[in-house]
Amino acid sequence: MKILLKNTTLLDMVGNEPNIRKTDILIDEDEISKIEENIEDEEAQVIDIKENLVMPGFVNTHTHLAMSIFRGYKDDQKLMDWLENAIFPVEDKLRPDDIYWNTFLSCIELIKTGTTTFNDMYFGMDKTIQAAEESGLRGVIAWSITDTSIKDKIERTREYHQKYNYPDSKIKIYVSAHAPYSCNPDTIKLCVDLAKELNTGIHIHLAETLQEQAIIKDRYNKTGTEYLNDLHVFDVPVVLAHGIYISDNDLKILKKIKGGISHNPISNCKLSSGICDVTKLRKNGINVGLGTDGIGSTTTLDMFEEMKTAAYLQKINTMEPTSINAYEILKMATIEGARVLGLDRKIGTIEVGKKADMIIINTDKTHLYPENDLCTNLVYSANGADVDTVIINGKVIMQNRKLLNINEKHVKKNIAKVVKRLL
Repeated sequence: MKILLKNTTLLDMVGNEPNIRKTDILIDEDEISKIEENIEDEEAQVIDIKENLVMPGFVNTHTHLAMSIFRGYKDDQKLMDWLENAIFPVEDKLRPDDIYWNTFLSCIELIKTGTTTFNDMYFGMDKTIQAAEESGLRGVIAWSITDTSIKDKIERTREYHQKYNYPDSKIKIYVSAHAPYSCNPDTIKLCVDLAKELNTGIHIHLAETLQEQAIIKDRYNKTGTEYLNDLHVFDVPVVLAHGIYISDNDLKILKKIKGGISHNPISNCKLSSGICDVTKLRKNGINVGLGTDGIGSTTTLDMFEEMKTAAYLQKINTMEPTSINAYEILKMATIEGARVLGLDRKIGTIEVGKKADMIIINTDKTHLYPENDLCTNLVYSANGADVDTVIINGKVIMQNRKLLNINEKHVKKNIAKVVKRLL
């Protein structure tokens, strides 16, 4: 099937400076086949964009999608207290169908706010995959491994990697070691061996809090980064969630990694974890993408909110308003996020030959007038409700704010049952 987007204002996210132009875009099956003015194709379904903005879909580099039911649940606590006393006891009671419905609710929120690709670590990999496939999203998915239930999770990771390891799959399987403080050296080594065996990457939390750093220092007399490095975690591609507390020696180690860091600014603020020095990381050539974390700690999956917060934090952290600009923040939410996930050859920019993952933003809004600078408006003024249409892998998933093949009311009805039983 072909789709022809007419009369677009395109922000393609290619290059180090914004490239904004009027053009048409032809999608053939799952790929972008033409970007030029006045395209004609009698076989294509024509969508008149009416000069609204077309840009790549957002890439959310760190999620726990099945935590959607924890939105606003027992808030305003320290991270470890919140996890151990509020979250873990409920997670122990989650059933497979709970994970499916919880994840599906998050998938709807992702789509409606412009995210087309997510990177998730949680339990019940099969149910996460099911929700991703049924919603139409592209996902990198891992089963969170700790020091318990290792063997079963490793076998299931192998099973799903074999099933989805083909070139055009929208699902990519990673190995997830939960965190340095929850995985002993033997567990980490098993995860590294599995990632090497499957030729895939590792998704792990790193240096999120001072308490975490103190635990690792006490156990191993190392930083979390040094601990992972000594266990050869960085021999494979990695997604390092948070990366707030990075020493100068850590920085030398991280310069060599494949993958990068997922910056989760709202979660870090809400939990008082700290401020990741994104400016310093990027200056040292380390890929940094944006993530939301789980809804329990971030309350929203809206990447527009993450972009705003990321920009504000860097400016106040450096006390320098020029430390990062709006276009650089947009890159973190798109192509740099794709690079962190090893997907930058497929997604993250709008170019001929890449997968047709894109969003259309209605710029005819009062809060987006006047348009003195499009990128600045997107980062500081826009929000998820401005996303009009979402196309993933060449398929229209949402059009005119209407989800085309998802029964949102049915999902909410099932979520209500989960909440009633568990919370």
